[in-house]
Amino acid sequence: MKWDSIRVETWRDIMEWNAQLYPDKVAFFEVATERQWTFKEHNEVVNKLCNALYGLGLEKGDRVAVLSGDLIEYCQIAMICKAGLVYVPINWRLTGREAVYIINESGAKVLFIDQDHVDMARSIKKDIPGVNHFICMNASPGDMINYYDFLASASPEDPGVDVVETDVLGLPYTSGTAALPKGVVYTHQKALEIGRLQARKPAYRNDDTFLGVLPLFHVAMLNLQFTKYAIGTTQYIMRFETKAIMETIQKYKITTFQAVPTMVIAMTDHLDRPKYDLSSLRILVYVGSAMPAEAAKRAWKAFGPILNQIYGTTEGGGTILKPEDHAKALSSPAKEYILNSAGKPILGAELKLLDDSGNEVPAGIMGEICFSNKTSVDRYWNKPEETAETFRQGWFHTGDMGRMDEEGYVYILDRKKDIIVSGAENISAREVENVIYAHPAVQDCAVIGVPSEKWGEEVKAVIVPRQGMTVASEEITEYCRDKMAGYKIPKSVEIWKELPKNPTGKILKKEIRAMYRTGDKR
Repeated sequence: MKWDSIRVETWRDIMEWNAQLYPDKVAFFEVATERQWTFKEHNEVVNKLCNALYGLGLEKGDRVAVLSGDLIEYCQIAMICKAGLVYVPINWRLTGREAVYIINESGAKVLFIDQDHVDMARSIKKDIPGVNHFICMNASPGDMINYYDFLASASPEDPGVDVVETDVLGLPYTSGTAALPKGVVYTHQKALEIGRLQARKPAYRNDDTFLGVLPLFHVAMLNLQFTKYAIGTTQYIMRFETKAIMETIQKYKITTFQAVPTMVIAMTDHLDRPKYDLSSLRILVYVGSAMPAEAAKRAWKAFGPILNQIYGTTEGGGTILKPEDHAKALSSPAKEYILNSAGKPILGAELKLLDDSGNEVPAGIMGEICFSNKTSVDRYWNKPEETAETFRQGWFHTGDMGRMDEEGYVYILDRKKDIIVSGAENISAREVENVIYAHPAVQDCAVIGVPSEKWGEEVKAVIVPRQGMTVASEEITEYCRDKMAGYKIPKSVEIWKELPKNPTGKILKKEIRAMYRTGDKR
C-alpha cells in the first residue's frame, strides 16, 4: 500500500504504521559500523528517547538541537517530533560563535553532540544558558550524559502526547544568506505534503535502497529522510569518499542515490569506476547546482539515463530536470542549453516569476522565482518582519532571480540576496565581507562567487588595502580561518588598487564578476 493513500495527519501516524507494516525490515543502516535498526526497533528507540526527554522536564513544543556528524542516532533524534518535540539540526561545519546564535535563537533546551564536538560544546556552554542538558551520542565525557545511558531506563512505549498536524516538527536554519540565519518552521502537515510530492517524482518505491551522502543536517537530507521513511525504504548512511561510495553501491545493490554535482563528477571520472557494478542504480539525483554540459555527458555515459537535477530551498518549493530532459539536452548540441536550467516545477508545485511590483513576467524575462505556499513553509521562527517580506499573498519569494523559456524550463540567473552556492552550501557574501572588513588593513572588499569545476562556485575576495598599508592574500585567508566555517573562507584573495563604484560609492559587483568572465582583471 502506498503511504500517501492512507489517512495520516502527523509523523506519529507514519512511525506507528511502519512499525506494524515493516517490523523486521531495516529502516536505517550505518555503513561504517554496519549497525542497523528495523522500523519496529527505530520506533521503540524514538519512543524511549522522547520519554527520556520528557523525563528531564521538557514540554511539548520544546526545541532540541543536534550538533553532530552523520551517525545513525541522528536519525532517531530527527524524529522526536513524533511526541511533539522540535528538532533543530545545526551545520557541523559552523564555528562555535555561529552555532551559539542558532541554539539561542531557537531556544533549544537540550544539545545532542558527537565525540568530535565535545570540545566545542564545552567552549560555548557559558554562552548558551538556555541549554541545561548536554548528551553525547558516541562517547562518555564525564561532564555530559551518554546517549545510551540516557535511554537505558526509559519506556519503549509511545509517550501518548497529543500531536496535531499544525504542530511544529523541525526548525532547519537557513544559511544566513541575506543576514542572520532564520529558523524555517516545518509543521507535520507541511512535511507530509512535501514528502508526498517528492515520493512521486522521482518515482521512489518501497523496495528501493537509498544512499544519501549529503550531511544529515542538510534540509535536502531532512526532506528525503522523512520521505524515504514514510515510503518504507531502507536508508544507508555514510560520508562521501568516492571509492567507498562505489563499493557500497555494488555491495548493497543501492537503487537510489543523491549527491551534489562535484560528487557525481568524482565518481564519473574515477579511474576505478569501470571495475564496479553500479547497474543497480535506477535513480541518481544531484542537487545544489546544474552540472556542466561536458560533465553531464560523461555521467550520462557512465550511469545511463537515470540523472535527475533538483532545485529547492530550505523553505521548500522545487523544480526537477528529469532523465528525459537530460536525454533531450544531450540529443544534439543545439539542445545542450537545457542542462543550464533547473528543470520544470515538480508535480504539484506552482511556480511564478514576478517583477518587483508582484506582476508575473512573460517567458524570457527575468523575475524573482516564487513558489506557492502549497509546496513551501509559510513562516520563519520568531521573525515576523522577515516572514511578511518573504511569504506574501500565498507565495514564497525565494530571492533567486531567473527566467523561464517557452518550453517551461527555469533558469537561475542571479541571486537577489547575493548568495554564493559552493558544494551545495549557501554562503552569504555579505557575511564574509563583514569579517574581512574588520581586518585593520582593509579599506574596501567585495566577495563574489566565481565558477569552479569542483564546487560549482567558489568564494573569491577582492580587496583594496588602506592607504599606506599592505596586506597579503594569505594573511586575509588566515584571518578568516577562526571566524567562520571552512567552506565560507575565500578560496582565493586578490589585492586591487581600487574597486569599481557607482556615483554614490556603492561597489559594483556586477562589473567585478564581468571582469572574471572576460579576463580583464585589475
